[in-house]
Amino acid sequence: MRRQLGALLLLLTVGAFACRARESAPAPSPQAAASDRTLFRRLFGEPGTLNAVLQTDVPEQLVLAYVSRNLFDFDAGLHLVPSLAERIEASPDGLAYTITLRPEAVWEDGTPVTPADAVFTIRKIADPSTPSPLFKPLFEDLVSAEEVSDRAFQVRFRKPYAYRAMSFVMPVLPVRRFAGVPFDRAPDNRRPFANGPYRLASWKPQESLVLERNPKSWGPPAFFDRILFRILPENDVAYRALVEGSLDETLIDASLKDRAAGDAAFGACCRVLEFYDLDYSYIALDTRLPFFSDARVRRALTMLLDRDGIAAHLYRGSARVISGPWAPQSPASDPSVTPLPFDPAAAARLLDEAGWRDTNGNGIRDRGGREFDFELLVSSGNTIGREIDETFVAELARAGIRAHVRSLEWASFVERLDSGSFEAASLASSAPDPNPDPYAYWHSSQWPPRGLNSGYYKNAEADRLMDQARTEMDESKRISLYHRLHRIIRDDAPAIFVVNSTKKYALRRRLEGVESSPLGLFAIWPGPVGWRATAAPRGKGPSP
Repeated sequence: MRRQLGALLLLLTVGAFACRARESAPAPSPQAAASDRTLFRRLFGEPGTLNAVLQTDVPEQLVLAYVSRNLFDFDAGLHLVPSLAERIEASPDGLAYTITLRPEAVWEDGTPVTPADAVFTIRKIADPSTPSPLFKPLFEDLVSAEEVSDRAFQVRFRKPYAYRAMSFVMPVLPVRRFAGVPFDRAPDNRRPFANGPYRLASWKPQESLVLERNPKSWGPPAFFDRILFRILPENDVAYRALVEGSLDETLIDASLKDRAAGDAAFGACCRVLEFYDLDYSYIALDTRLPFFSDARVRRALTMLLDRDGIAAHLYRGSARVISGPWAPQSPASDPSVTPLPFDPAAAARLLDEAGWRDTNGNGIRDRGGREFDFELLVSSGNTIGREIDETFVAELARAGIRAHVRSLEWASFVERLDSGSFEAASLASSAPDPNPDPYAYWHSSQWPPRGLNSGYYKNAEADRLMDQARTEMDESKRISLYHRLHRIIRDDAPAIFVVNSTKKYALRRRLEGVESSPLGLFAIWPGPVGWRATAAPRGKGPSP
């Protein structure tokens, strides 16, 4: 697929998309049609917004996948497929893209999705005053976005970008709904105007969100009449809800997978789906702080975390240690760049070299009168993240470093990250697309709120390689640049990269049509919109 995008000419037809939709979502059987038409899903945290341009985290993305269609989407094979748009054409120089909207794409009131809506959305993303870290790096060299007909618009850029077509896997907002209101406080941020198969029916803070069918939805109809999202931060609580029948799906960890294997009640109602994707876990470090400003210290911290032991024991062997910001199956990952070893003795020498020594004999390293003592944040409900942190804290203590694990509920956790007011935090990178470009996460121009470089990492050579790779249209040369970048990042250690683990989902057996991909279950089309249900008993599920 990357070769197709690099050719800078991509034509996507409605007919091909319609054919695929028919194949992936056959009509439900009469037995299934008589079953419960509510899908019960889990959110591990409260969405901060339902403005698709402002989204930054997974709970928001899970809800918006039903409500807000993109111009284009990825299918399970990571191919671009049409959505709101029916085709995209690129100029020979790769600087101009003309996108034609499909005529049947409408909002929930039946009015068409227009080029004016798309132009408004792109201009708003590019607006320096708009906090849109998920999309802004893709449009930072925007020259113009203009309507060219009643169904088409053209977007021009200053320079070519190797993965430009992927930029249009993006939502569209209705321009008329934002007229005359502050963008970040618009009513639609809590009650989005739908152009997808569902619309928001209700939202009870810290409890649930309910979606109902969009009566003006276009395309193949979804199976369920409504989607009920329950906000359940704790994995154990979600597991019990699944077995009891008040959830249809939940992400589980290795310990819950083992529990499920010996749980007769689980075996009777549910199953486990496990696969590798492009996600990975890491511990972010605020590199502006004296603790983490020296690469020697960051390498030492990485070497104080027994990642092989974590993969073997906490993940029960279902994880791979990583050495940079890519999963092993990403083409940008260089397999010759091996992870730093677990080596407390070598780590101690690096800390000594960096000037962090125990000068007063109290057992804690210090430098310039300041003890090496920091706070490590983790989101509540992230059981394995907390276990990793506690394992890390114990090893740090043996090395003369004091760290404190602090658990925060999701909204507070995200607020601390977005504002840059943290010292270290357990995070996971969730790949929304197959684009291996790390620019938005590690380039020095992408410090918050502009981008997602939450650790404030800065390295001139890394920046240069990222800049060069973005405009290198030859795939082999581009991958070579990423491999050089991989070695720099391994040695510079802007974060503690932990593992790429298998994703493990527990599902009620009544669910059908669940399709996995390198992007997981949810970042593809039709993804969960294509799920169906048999007439199997629900259990003790609540009324919607």
